[in-house]
Amino acid sequence: MNFKEIMQKGKGILQKYAILFGFLVIVIVLGFVTETFFTLNNLFLILKQVSCIGITTVAMCMLIIMGCIDLSVGSVMAVSGVFGALMVSEANPQWMAFASSFGIDPVWIALLAGILMGTAFGVFNGLIIAKGKIPPFIVTLGSMTIARGLAYILSQGMPVAKLLDSFTGIGAGKLTLSESAGLHISNTVFFYIGVVLLVSFILKKRRFGRYIYAIGGNESAALAAGINVDAVKLKAYVLAGSLVGLAGTLSVSRLKSAPPAFGNAYELDAIAGCIIGGVSFNGGIGKVWSSVVGAFILVIIQQGMDMLDVQTFYQQIVKGLIIILAVLGDRKRII
Repeated sequence: MNFKEIMQKGKGILQKYAILFGFLVIVIVLGFVTETFFTLNNLFLILKQVSCIGITTVAMCMLIIMGCIDLSVGSVMAVSGVFGALMVSEANPQWMAFASSFGIDPVWIALLAGILMGTAFGVFNGLIIAKGKIPPFIVTLGSMTIARGLAYILSQGMPVAKLLDSFTGIGAGKLTLSESAGLHISNTVFFYIGVVLLVSFILKKRRFGRYIYAIGGNESAALAAGINVDAVKLKAYVLAGSLVGLAGTLSVSRLKSAPPAFGNAYELDAIAGCIIGGVSFNGGIGKVWSSVVGAFILVIIQQGMDMLDVQTFYQQIVKGLIIILAVLGDRKRII
């Protein structure tokens, strides 16, 4: 093997694992410039912070692979969380009485209600995109406004508080590894792992997952191959909506409050996590694990800036630049 072949092979390896190399560089730099980054407590804190937005990133990953997008995820998280929280708020006993009338613990009714709210928006988006032939960008931009308005209507413009302890225990609860060392793993991390494994299995092992890749790669070819593109798009948006509803409900459970303004700009974090992780914005390319790496990179960068006392306004600029650079890198890779 001559020098040119070695260089080409090295370049190929670098391109293939560029995200992981970049991830390691960021981790090493933050480890040197901060004193507490390389600690178990900080690791578990990162896991906790990435879990809920990570679920949303997985949902977005599936849609981007299909060549679609969802700008409503932040608002749908808010309305799902508000709707679920209303079921278990001591300030709204009529909602809890409604849940109890089914003979089921209101906590599970609340969790189901939040998921169903997200599912409803998934059905709404999927039907209009698939049957109305309207671009996903326009449809989800409209549903983003609808969901945010509905969140304010349901909450009457105020955070839904005084939630049952059994409900807040779902998101705020934790598995204790060492009481003396203060090492705990948040319950939301286990939900995140479950979602990652489920969606990864669907995309890798199920026909539905193969259809998603086919549509993202070339929708016209998928149609010619006999794939029911409209049905696949509808199912994908329904699944994504359900996951976003779950993420929203877990988030307000962890926060112990459901403010209607919650989730603002979370769609940008979800998109950024996917693109940073290597999911192609052009569709047809990407893996669930790519979105996991991307979500971790985004959270670690944000946490690093917090440790370095970087103001929120500058953090927004950095995040915007990261999104632009990630999309630029994706275009260069495709070309």
